[in-house]
Amino acid sequence: MNKVAGRRKVQLTLVYTVLVSLFLLACIYQKLAADIDAGNWQKALTRVGLVGLVSFFVVWRLDQPTQLSMDKFLKTLSRLAISTLFLVVIFFPLFSQTSFLSKSVKEVVHSIVKDQNSKLDKIYALLKTFSQSYSEYTDKNFVLPKLFIHLNALVKVYGLGISPNNNIAVGKNGFYFEGWGARQVEKGIVENFDNIADYMGQIPFSADELRQWKRTLEERKYWLKEQGIEYVFVLAPTKALVYPENLPNNLQSINKGLTRYDQLSQFLRTETDLQFVDLRPPLLRAKEKRAYPLLFYKTDFHWNYYGAFIAYQAIVDLLREKFPRYNLVHPKFSDFKLLIDEHWAHDRFMNMVGLPVALHKNEHHITMVPKAGGRYDSALDLPPGGIYDFYPPERPVVGVDGKSMNLRLILNPKAPIRSILLLGDSFLEKCVYFFSADAQRVLNYRTIVNFPDMIMQYEKPDIVIQEILNMFILRPPPQNPQGFAAAYLKGKFADNAEHTIISKSSKDFTRKMKGESNIFEIRLSDIPHMAAAEVRVAKVALNAVQDGKAEIRMYTADNKLCGTSAHDLVIGLNSLYFEVPAKAIDRIVISGAGNPVSLFTPVAFELRSDHAVEVTR
Repeated sequence: MNKVAGRRKVQLTLVYTVLVSLFLLACIYQKLAADIDAGNWQKALTRVGLVGLVSFFVVWRLDQPTQLSMDKFLKTLSRLAISTLFLVVIFFPLFSQTSFLSKSVKEVVHSIVKDQNSKLDKIYALLKTFSQSYSEYTDKNFVLPKLFIHLNALVKVYGLGISPNNNIAVGKNGFYFEGWGARQVEKGIVENFDNIADYMGQIPFSADELRQWKRTLEERKYWLKEQGIEYVFVLAPTKALVYPENLPNNLQSINKGLTRYDQLSQFLRTETDLQFVDLRPPLLRAKEKRAYPLLFYKTDFHWNYYGAFIAYQAIVDLLREKFPRYNLVHPKFSDFKLLIDEHWAHDRFMNMVGLPVALHKNEHHITMVPKAGGRYDSALDLPPGGIYDFYPPERPVVGVDGKSMNLRLILNPKAPIRSILLLGDSFLEKCVYFFSADAQRVLNYRTIVNFPDMIMQYEKPDIVIQEILNMFILRPPPQNPQGFAAAYLKGKFADNAEHTIISKSSKDFTRKMKGESNIFEIRLSDIPHMAAAEVRVAKVALNAVQDGKAEIRMYTADNKLCGTSAHDLVIGLNSLYFEVPAKAIDRIVISGAGNPVSLFTPVAFELRSDHAVEVTR
């Protein structure tokens, strides 16, 4: 090939490379535009570089576009080089694992034939089970070299703008968000969560699900109240609800419905009397007030220790308002010195994504150091150097019966509150050390699905603070242990004396005979329909002449049974509490259960609501 032809070959190759590059860049135009708008030039240049490299190899592989003749030897050599390079790229991962392949085949064959005696039995066993056994072995033991994992992640994240892991969504400005897939809820429990659908408001709560959340949380409140313990419920937002502007464009360019967080926070504020803390407003205010540092890690899903402090601050402010007897002090940001490492990478998260940690030390890590002369001076268990990722110590907590259980427990003998129990996920765990300024004993137990009522056998805290992350409200409402329902009905009735719908005395009951048994009936007339989130609890007082059981049945106007309630009776006056279903109840029938003779006589009946209801008595 002469020099002129060679120069033309190079020129045409470059021209076609540019054309192919422009085509590929047009395919990822939106991602480039988003990077440029965000000022993320490093990411934009990485995309352009990868596109240029791919375009060059595509053009180099094609002979026809140049329309030039080459020396036969050079053409053959060129084709051989390209083919060899292609084969090396394709098969290198396989060749790099020859030692593993050799070892794995030997181990699987040995495990199959070791118990076989004859050659024929060994051959038969291999033919029958080798395929499945080898597949199971590789699933368990094969680990792809980090080089390939990193290459795959780099191409997907910086070249294509997509995540190599379904649990992660690649956002803008270096942000990563929760995606969809399996996540560990708590020890031994793994469930699937579709955070993407929730961001778009595609999986809202039903009315029944909201009522169930109300019932579950209020049961906990009243069960603890019976024991002299206050209950505070905290709802924590994920990063997407605090930094929505950094979500991927395709999650911002659609008309969104309400997220479950929106629904539940509004419902708890307006339809319950819980001590409730919605952490999104204070986090958004802090973000507006101070752009740096961030409240959340860009990479890991959690808030950092500055974000944890803002959450802690909001919780303490509610405690100060609702429980002034403790004389708590409003926590101040100025009470701490901030140490920020701006060249830090979250190793565990990077390994989950598949990106090389060494190339991503661009996160900032925060340590909150309490200043001397403040409320933390008497705290005994603060981590050395300040508040950061450092698990609290476990200590035995001893009950009145002498038995004990181990719990995370930190101590401050000079704090105003005797004992606080923190229940929740890893978000609340980051707040534990902050609370050492407020309680002499701060206990922490990680739970989401279950309510650990057994702890109260060993420790009677003054306050239980329970937090849940909005991702975990995508699962069904949690259930409570037995015994919570009875405390709920009794407490709900006692708290709503001002919302009495109807009150009856013994003369308002109608007595009837059914066989040898007496039954008592009371009519409910002119009672307004129940609101969507309303709860109505009734109390019937019965004077029993012997121990036994009573059954309460509720009927609609067309004589359909719509609810039952069974109760144990003891000699003397009994107060029976039961919930009235969300239907138009016409009459309530009370009878003895399991005994033909009359066990009791009714004394009074009262129905109350947790809503203000206008009635005509």
